[in-house]
Amino acid sequence: MLSSYAMTDVGKTRAVNQDYVFSSLEPVGNLPNLFIVADGMGGHQAGDYAPSYSVKKFLESVSLSLQRNPHKIFPDAIRYANRELIEKSKSNPELKGMGT
Repeated sequence: MLSSYAMTDVGKTRAVNQDYVFSSLEPVGNLPNLFIVADGMGGHQAGDYAPSYSVKKFLESVSLSLQRNPHKIFPDAIRYANRELIEKSKSNPELKGMGT
């Protein structure tokens, strides 16, 4: 039986952990499993929000993809998540300049 464990660490500089981890041994869309780490950009606007939002959008894209090849699924999902993150950052001054 396959098992996994994922965690992040706040590190020595920040008071808040700005990283986000997603792990699933269950299928996600057409993928048999999926593991993602999104690194927060310390010191930037919404450094704790951008990673989780980006992973959420990445998962949306993967879940809806009709592709079966990860080499086709991932680039599309990255572009989608990036586009959504940029649009979200434009919608709220508190999120301007956020990234992951």
